[in-house]
Amino acid sequence: MSKQPIEVLIIGAGMYVCGRGTEGYGTILPCVMQAYRDGVVRRIMVTGTQETSIRFLNQQLENLNQQLGLQVEIEGFPKEDTDPEVYRKALAQLGPRGCVIVAVPDHLHGPIVRDVLEANRPVLVVKPFTPTVEEGQELCQLAQAKNLYGVVEFHKRWDLANRKLQEVLEAQRLGIPLYALVEFSQRKRVPQDIFGGWAEQTNVFQYLGVHYVDLLAHMFKATPMRAMAVGQFAYLQGCAKQTQDSIQAIVEWAIPGSDTPFASTFLVNWVDPNSSSAMSYQSIKVVGTKGRYESDQKYRGQQLVTDEDGIEDINPYFSQSYSLGKNGRKEYLGYGLESIRTFLDDVQALLEKKVTLEELRKTRPTFQQALISTAVTEAVVQSLRCHSDWIPIPQVPEMFAFTS
Repeated sequence: MSKQPIEVLIIGAGMYVCGRGTEGYGTILPCVMQAYRDGVVRRIMVTGTQETSIRFLNQQLENLNQQLGLQVEIEGFPKEDTDPEVYRKALAQLGPRGCVIVAVPDHLHGPIVRDVLEANRPVLVVKPFTPTVEEGQELCQLAQAKNLYGVVEFHKRWDLANRKLQEVLEAQRLGIPLYALVEFSQRKRVPQDIFGGWAEQTNVFQYLGVHYVDLLAHMFKATPMRAMAVGQFAYLQGCAKQTQDSIQAIVEWAIPGSDTPFASTFLVNWVDPNSSSAMSYQSIKVVGTKGRYESDQKYRGQQLVTDEDGIEDINPYFSQSYSLGKNGRKEYLGYGLESIRTFLDDVQALLEKKVTLEELRKTRPTFQQALISTAVTEAVVQSLRCHSDWIPIPQVPEMFAFTS
């Protein structure tokens, strides 16, 4: 029996959806369009808060259709003016095989995901899950009560460099894990311009550091015990944005089978020069008693130098277009798209009863697993407010459901 396509509602029409504020086309839109091409998706709806956002989305859609050799149509809302609640109208129009992708500012995740779950829809939400454990617990409990599939788009789990690290750890080739060092930063145009309207509603650790918090928890099956952090207000405060330029955090973990505490240090900022050779600088180092693993995830070995754009360090593995065939058509490939496509394939498989929720919950970044990163983020924020005190991290039952 052939697979039946599903419907997708994308709530949000910003940078990660369609590339607004950048020179690209985003990640979610190219992925969902290719899923349409492959017969996984038959209907696509997108909601923003303003008609101007949908107008920009349609321009991107036209260009992507030409690149990919497709004729995908998208239903965009609102049709006119401004309507922050329009996603509710679109949600009501989803058919029985509908699912939802939520890509909105961090502080809006909780209420919008709650509405999606109340409408009995499987949902993928971009990171972070929620700003607080209390809010995340509520969503975990609601998803479990309704037996719904809820996951967070932690795409770094799909990066082959990180999957190789996980394999090394599972083989215990590094010995007893001792510590990890993460550095992650982005250009200052992100908080100034791209997220200019809501940068003060989040912080750079919640925006960037959370990726690697999830990654460490996932790879080590580790339990976060306590956290402390230091942050600096300087450049952004001078731009009338009350959010830290940089945060340095230490998290202590307990690893199953080891009596040795594991410590991770996070150095994150979003005030890199706009002339930086890549949007993101990112690296991870893990050290154990028998060795170390180092991964420079900014410099992948591909560099482009042109008169127009200067030096560019290209990450060909996240989300890039590639020419295929003689007709010049392109395809978008990378671990960013793979994480989204996995969700779409999972929803289709669940509807056709080819997989169970229990099976998926063991291997996917579910709400329950994402609650671990939320707990760490909340402790980091509390430490910043308490003069860098060590903050114990509560162990709530939902954090460890379906993680074995």
